[in-house]
Amino acid sequence: MLHKSLTVVLPVYNGETRLRKNVNEVLELASELTSQFGVLIIDDGSSDDTYEVAEELAAHYPQVKVHRHRQRRGLGSAIDYAQRRVRSDAIIMHDGVTPIDSSEIRTLWNGWLAQSPAEHTSPAKANSMQGSLAELTGLSAVHSALERAHARIVGFQIVSPLPFDDAFAELGAAEPMTTLRNDAPRTTARKGVGQIPTLPRPKFLTALANFALGE
Repeated sequence: MLHKSLTVVLPVYNGETRLRKNVNEVLELASELTSQFGVLIIDDGSSDDTYEVAEELAAHYPQVKVHRHRQRRGLGSAIDYAQRRVRSDAIIMHDGVTPIDSSEIRTLWNGWLAQSPAEHTSPAKANSMQGSLAELTGLSAVHSALERAHARIVGFQIVSPLPFDDAFAELGAAEPMTTLRNDAPRTTARKGVGQIPTLPRPKFLTALANFALGE
């Protein structure tokens, strides 16, 4: 069993009737992929009992966490929250609209593993790789803007985690999820960030932007 950590993020709006089934499917699959996994449910201002169902699931499964938006904010806000708060090695996020196909998670996970540094990579080499990737931060912003022009796809996708922002915590956000990255420093309660995964595919960014804008 691999020791890389995984968090699957499920944004949900008025999904009480399907949430239990979806979460059970995701938990079952994730447990086959890694021993360190979690599911983050983001209730995007639902008017039904989505939040209550999510809380029941969280009470039953220690791997499940819940975050609630009192008003609907769209997928963009959910992505921002997940990127800033989840400290897993990998984050796989659903678009919040299409039916969940858990097999997509396996495909994305295997692809992410293939692109990730080997676990035996020395700290010095890993830091060097991280430094090189960090230099692409400015380019990625331009890259993301250009990618919004591409065609739409839906479903699950890997999203890139961001460094934890202390200023963000002052806004009243919850503590980071306890599914932590393996390469995080152990000196503080808040773990550091790990390597930056590859950029999301262009079409996924378009889908996210359209959802956030209500299109």
